Amino acid sequence: MRQAYRAGSGLPITYTNAYVGGMNPLTASALPSQPGTTPRNLTWSVEVEHALRKNVLFHIGYIDSHTTYLFVVNPFTAAPGAQSFLGLTNTGSSHYRELEGTVHFTFHRSEVNASYIWSHTRGDLNNLSAVLIPFAQPVIRPNVYGILPYDVPNRVVTWGIFSLPKGFKFSPIVDVHTGYPYSNIDTLQNYVGTPNGQRFNSFFTLDVKLYREFRIPFLGSEHGKGKGHHVRLGIYSLNLTNHGNFNAVFNNVTAPNFGQFVGFLDRREGAVIDFID
Repeated sequence: MRQAYRAGSGLPITYTNAYVGGMNPLTASALPSQPGTTPRNLTWSVEVEHALRKNVLFHIGYIDSHTTYLFVVNPFTAAPGAQSFLGLTNTGSSHYRELEGTVHFTFHRSEVNASYIWSHTRGDLNNLSAVLIPFAQPVIRPNVYGILPYDVPNRVVTWGIFSLPKGFKFSPIVDVHTGYPYSNIDTLQNYVGTPNGQRFNSFFTLDVKLYREFRIPFLGSEHGKGKGHHVRLGIYSLNLTNHGNFNAVFNNVTAPNFGQFVGFLDRREGAVIDFID
C-alpha cells in the first residue's frame, strides 16, 4: 500500500498497489494475477549519404520507434470509506520520430559538421520512471497521453575541428534547440491547460576546446618498440556566452512569480587531459 496525494483532492489517500491490466478495479469482479504481455518495440530507420562535392558529404536519415504495452500507473480513487487502487496497467505506449540532415565539410586538415534534427515524441506521461520517484507522498495525477518531457521538435548542432599552427587544434560546438516542455498546475496540482503544453526558452550553448596532442615515447609498446601513446592537453569552456539555459520554472498559476524561469548552469572552464592509444 502507498499513501499519495491525488491531484484535485488536496488530501492524502491510501492506495492499494495492484496490477489491473486494462480493467477498472473499482468495478471489476476480479483482477488479473499477472501481466499478459511485455512491452514491445518496433524501430526502423533509413539513411542515405551522397557526396555533393569532393570535400562535401550530405547525410539524411529517418528513425521511427513505436513502443506498445508499456507499464503505466493510474490512480483509481473510490468514494470515501471504500478501497482505492494505484493501478499498474500495460496499456501505455510511446512514439518517437526523427528526421536528421547533416552536411560534412573537410578542408586544409580541418572539418566542419552541421546538422538539423526534427523530432516528435508522444507517449503516456505516467510511465514508471515518472511516477515511481523517491517521494514519501508523491502527487499522482490521472494518466494522460501527450507530449513527453524530453520532446525537442527543432535542433541545430554545428561542430568542427580546426588545425592551427604548432599542432594546436580548436574545436567549437554550437547547440541550439527548442526549449523543453513543462506543465502549468493549480494549487491542487491539477494540470492547467495542455499537459507539457508550455516550453522553456530556446536552449543555446557555445562550447569550445583548445588542445594539442603530445607523444609519450616511454609509454610505447612492449620491448620499447612502436610509436608510443599520446596525451591530449588543453583547455575548454562550456556555455562560453553564459546564456541563461533555465531548467526550472514557477509553474503554479496562482504564484506571484508565475512563469518566472530560474536555475541554470553558468559558464564553466577546465583542463583537458586525455590519454590516447
